[in-house]
Amino acid sequence: MNLDHLYPYGFRSTLFDRLVPEHEDYLRGLSIQQLRESVARDLEDLLNSRIAQFDEDMDDYPLAKQSILQFGIIDFVGLSTANPLDRDKICQSIEQSIAAHEPRLRQIKVEMLLDGHNMGSLCLSIQAYLNIHPLYEPVFFDALLKPTTQQYVISART
Repeated sequence: MNLDHLYPYGFRSTLFDRLVPEHEDYLRGLSIQQLRESVARDLEDLLNSRIAQFDEDMDDYPLAKQSILQFGIIDFVGLSTANPLDRDKICQSIEQSIAAHEPRLRQIKVEMLLDGHNMGSLCLSIQAYLNIHPLYEPVFFDALLKPTTQQYVISART
């Protein structure tokens, strides 16, 4: 089923994309592919940001956990991708961050890909459902941490 046919006027872009449009398409409706690319760009911003560290325990402030203060992911310095417990901690942290700050995605699953092709790079697979009310479209993203820049590059799989 082609969702672009179900939504002939397109999907709504984010508020930020509508306020600062790069293309005229953001003012009109987006195609399903443009929507996936928009989510990929926002995920890239999220994964390239780090959570602020506070001296106090944030458990007493549940709303602060979902605020801009907690936008980003934890700093993984000191964690080893060779250790299964550390890999799980990294993936769970990214899942929680996406769930808190990307409302267009549901049922998020992050897996670390361990292969010899990307030496020195961290490769992640992000699977989720794109919330296109009233439907949910499965989406897949590949995240690659470039060791030279320490920046994530995210691409939507089709």
